[in-house]
Amino acid sequence: MSKAILNDYYAALRDGDFDALARIVAPDVVVRYFGPPGLLPWVGVHEGFDAYRRFLTQVREALEIVEVAQEAVIAENDWVVVLGRGRWRAKATGRDIAVNMTNAFRFHGGRVAEYRVYTDTAAFAEALK
Repeated sequence: MSKAILNDYYAALRDGDFDALARIVAPDVVVRYFGPPGLLPWVGVHEGFDAYRRFLTQVREALEIVEVAQEAVIAENDWVVVLGRGRWRAKATGRDIAVNMTNAFRFHGGRVAEYRVYTDTAAFAEALK
């Protein structure tokens, strides 16, 4: 069930469909974007749907999604982990970023309750300079 929800999640994310995301993501969602503090404006912990929306807006204002591919989806208990790779374009510089990523989702009540992002933050920071 959680894997199917993630397909809807990634489609809504790609389309910037916050109405669909509000149906998929819990109101008290917690986002953890790992990286050195201050390296990227969105690194850190974002709690609640409003903070989640601000987080996504910051990312969308800085980056264009060129391609994202899921390589493996692993589900265990309340968690689904997505291993993948992607390519983004920095809007301010036009530079492309190609990196591997790991996204971890914890589900509660059929909705995304926690979202953790692990990726090459240094590559994003360099492309945004």
